[in-house]
Amino acid sequence: MMGKPKEKFMAAFNNGAYSGLMIGVKNIIPNLVFAYAVMEILNITNLIHYVEIIFRPVMSLFGLPGAAAALLMGFLTTSGGLGIVATLVMSEVITANQVAMLLVGIMCLGASIQYIGRVLSVAEIRPKLYPVMLIINVINAFVGMTIVRLIT
Repeated sequence: MMGKPKEKFMAAFNNGAYSGLMIGVKNIIPNLVFAYAVMEILNITNLIHYVEIIFRPVMSLFGLPGAAAALLMGFLTTSGGLGIVATLVMSEVITANQVAMLLVGIMCLGASIQYIGRVLSVAEIRPKLYPVMLIINVINAFVGMTIVRLIT
């Protein structure tokens, strides 16, 4: 009698581990690779320079020179966005208050592209709703950054 519960537990554990691995292989890894590939393409082609120019008016509202790349990368992958913020700080391009704004913005954007694979596709959310959810993240980021700017 004692053997059956262990078998059920082990089977459930193995099935759960396999399902988790398949989610990672099918959804998480491709989105992560995509995010880093986009950023690398922007760097290699120097298109990131043009991204900075295009978003300069918006970023100037927050007093964030050269920080569009950090937010873009935060949209793609949080760790990449934080890495750019660290580079800007070490280069003394941004101040502590600007770091606070960027951290809020990046965390609100929260690797949105990766979460399409990690959350939305796994939860079987209709793909036509993805743009609405991504826009909400962008709005949240700019509202959060505005609040930080007002209180710092």
